[in-house]
Amino acid sequence: MAMNKEEMKMLGMSGDPQELDLSIEIGKAEEVDEDMYNQLAPRGKFSKKALNNLVTAANRLLPLFEQSPDYPMFEEDIQVFPNDFVRVIGMFQAAVNYAVDSGDLDEEMDFELEDITDDRSIMLLAGKITKLAQDREFKKFLQNPPPEFDEETEEEEMQEESMPSSDEMDKFFAGRM
Repeated sequence: MAMNKEEMKMLGMSGDPQELDLSIEIGKAEEVDEDMYNQLAPRGKFSKKALNNLVTAANRLLPLFEQSPDYPMFEEDIQVFPNDFVRVIGMFQAAVNYAVDSGDLDEEMDFELEDITDDRSIMLLAGKITKLAQDREFKKFLQNPPPEFDEETEEEEMQEESMPSSDEMDKFFAGRM
């Protein structure tokens, strides 16, 4: 739906077609982003008490990510994590996965969003996050992350690109029989 000039002015836009195109593209990207986080969101029966334990732990760790520790407490039980909370936990997960992969953090601290399915898994995650907030090695890791340790060489990338898919392999072997 196209915007008229009045709507554009209300949004602080000049009416330049490029600006409108950019605004539309940003809107589409935001929708894709929201859909992605919605798909990643843990689902299950989550009690307000367990969720708020996780929020308390997350608020302890947020300052290490240069974020304000003010994620709000939950008012009720839920069945799906809200996207903004998925972003917070996902940010922690990415850092922890990277620290584990680089050898800077013990493997037992690793976690995956899809493993969060009930109050017990929330409580385990809250414990890990609380421990991470106090872990000197993890703090040091966040301040000085190592350079990419698993960069692929151009040769490895070319090999991956030239590898046939499983369907292509099936057709190849079927053709040889």
